[in-house]
Amino acid sequence: MNIIQENIDELNAVLKVEIAQDDYDNTVKSTLKSQQKKASMPGFRAGKVPFGMIKKMYGTSVKVEEINRIVGAKITEYISENKLSILGQPLPIETQVLDWENQQDFSLEYEMGLSPDFELDLSSKDEFTYYNVVPDAKVIDDYVEEIKMRYGKVSNPEQVGEKDMVAIDVVELEGDQVKEGGYAGMVTIGVDKVTNESVKELLLGKKIGDKVSFDLKTIGNDLAESASILNVDQALIEHTGSEFEVEVGTVSRMEAADIDQELFDKAYGKDTLKSEEEFLAKVKEEAKGMLGDQGKSKLKGDVIDYFLEKLKFDLPDAFMKKWLVVSSEGKLTEEKVEGDYENYRKSIKWQIIESKFIQENEIKVENSEVVEKAKQMIVDNFKQYGQEVPEDQLDGYAQSVLSKEEEKRRLYDDLYYDKILELIKDKCKVEEQEIGYEEFVTLATKEDKV
Repeated sequence: MNIIQENIDELNAVLKVEIAQDDYDNTVKSTLKSQQKKASMPGFRAGKVPFGMIKKMYGTSVKVEEINRIVGAKITEYISENKLSILGQPLPIETQVLDWENQQDFSLEYEMGLSPDFELDLSSKDEFTYYNVVPDAKVIDDYVEEIKMRYGKVSNPEQVGEKDMVAIDVVELEGDQVKEGGYAGMVTIGVDKVTNESVKELLLGKKIGDKVSFDLKTIGNDLAESASILNVDQALIEHTGSEFEVEVGTVSRMEAADIDQELFDKAYGKDTLKSEEEFLAKVKEEAKGMLGDQGKSKLKGDVIDYFLEKLKFDLPDAFMKKWLVVSSEGKLTEEKVEGDYENYRKSIKWQIIESKFIQENEIKVENSEVVEKAKQMIVDNFKQYGQEVPEDQLDGYAQSVLSKEEEKRRLYDDLYYDKILELIKDKCKVEEQEIGYEEFVTLATKEDKV
């Protein structure tokens, strides 16, 4: 087998793979003989079907499969050995006419997109602002209220209020009678989630056992939102009628906890905090930590936009459009890719730039770092609900998260980006600016509209 590379220009190349019968014949024969041993056909004992018949039935498909396998492996080896920086994967040229059944030797051609060459050239001339977002009074007050509600107590008031959870018995009607075979069931809704004001007014002030009538499909602004509010499958109510009898069942209300020692102990552990002053200081610290991610997120967006603008290089666009369609496995059409290509192009360019950061600066992310990040994410998630992760279960939770390939990839990407940011802070000029949350929101919103 032989591979010849022909460069069309700096960004496009063709790989010609020459494969002879000797490269695949033995494996094909071996595969067919294995199938012969397992084959069962009328008129022949199991395993005794003539080899010629097996070859006639399966020979071409086995041959194609084996050629594709060894060609794919050879191309991967060629790319690695020649240290080629490519985009996507080589694609077979569709205009090739091949007689897989009768042809013995093949010359297969693949088009290949080459990654552009450019210099990062980081310096203090590259300037960024890191916004250290600090919580203002409203953020602190809202977070205090959230904690008070999180550790509050459930009561069962007599009448439905604005923020209550209400269990309702629902029966579909036909005229003024229960519809035979119609929808019936119990659902629980949050009154504050109801976006249809007329429906909300019907519920407010009602007592257990009170009945009202309305169309379940109109509880939200559209069918999908209505299904979400009711926490039912959209298809369940999509073809129902327009009239339902709704009877109020239990009413549940979360009463906010008092700011006292009981709340401190529930939220942060027994005797960890001793006073309201310590509690408010802790709340401010946590709120600042949560807002810190927003500052980092904005810096990430600014870094991406800056280098996309600074580093001018082209892509093998025609090839990339083909590759996006092929690699989507039917999820993307040529028309869809063409229409959205500018967004795809920006994403691909940033991936190339990011890879340059990583390779030139030998940035590495160890598996142990990913495990620790997964653990911290789990601890933070539990904390949002006022819970602590049992120490003996934390490893198990982390492994469960990392067993999901998409989640694991996201954690790796986050860690790589954190290290790229550290590099930028070291080599570029990053000015830290303290900013209140409301001002930060206004700034970010204004820039998004530019």
